[in-house]
Amino acid sequence: MNLTKPWPEPFTVNEKSPYGWRKHPISGKRAFHHGVDVRGSFPCTVTDEGVVSHIGFSRRGGGHVVKIDHGEYVSVYYHGKHRTGLKKRSRVVTGQEVYPSGTTGASTGVHLHYELRKRGGRWGNTVDPMPHFMGKVSAPVIKVDGRLGRNTWREIQRGLKGHGLYLGRLDGRPGTLTYTALQEWAGANPDGRMGPNTRRAVQEKLGVKADGNWGRLTISAMQRALNDGTF
Repeated sequence: MNLTKPWPEPFTVNEKSPYGWRKHPISGKRAFHHGVDVRGSFPCTVTDEGVVSHIGFSRRGGGHVVKIDHGEYVSVYYHGKHRTGLKKRSRVVTGQEVYPSGTTGASTGVHLHYELRKRGGRWGNTVDPMPHFMGKVSAPVIKVDGRLGRNTWREIQRGLKGHGLYLGRLDGRPGTLTYTALQEWAGANPDGRMGPNTRRAVQEKLGVKADGNWGRLTISAMQRALNDGTF
């Protein structure tokens, strides 16, 4: 399912608030972010035709909230400037305005928080929306969970193979071939060993804090890069 971005150009996702693990802007604690935040004042629009399934307000949460059911997925909009002019159970089309971005609810500034939930729209049952905006949904999409498991390593190998750097099997089991290819991709010394210098080089390439420790923030950034084709 390919979707149209619910924000206009040239607005972009706040680099500190992508989908996945991040430092919460209010609590300061590490927390999983189930959507993407786009800072600024702009009209928030419908990403694909569907039916308005929920209109509400949460003072300590999403402020003015709107949910649109697309069948396979549910779009969720938070922090609107005011209540939407849409009506519950009404059909909507791509590009139709939901409301202007705002800062209602638990918010530190004017922005749109957008989520893409799986069928049914249950809270927390989300996916990274960015591949859907970039026409990448036909490619392998991995869960952005901050865990460096076999599926993530397999997609790392696939990405490195696409750059002509990895010549081994796509088995999700990293070894000397995988580490060497990853080092070449990141511009580190290609010695085939996964040390702190290599980890820092990869972090720099991803644009995250280069401390040599791969926690959930680093791994989430890598998973997002794999999903959106920038790895």
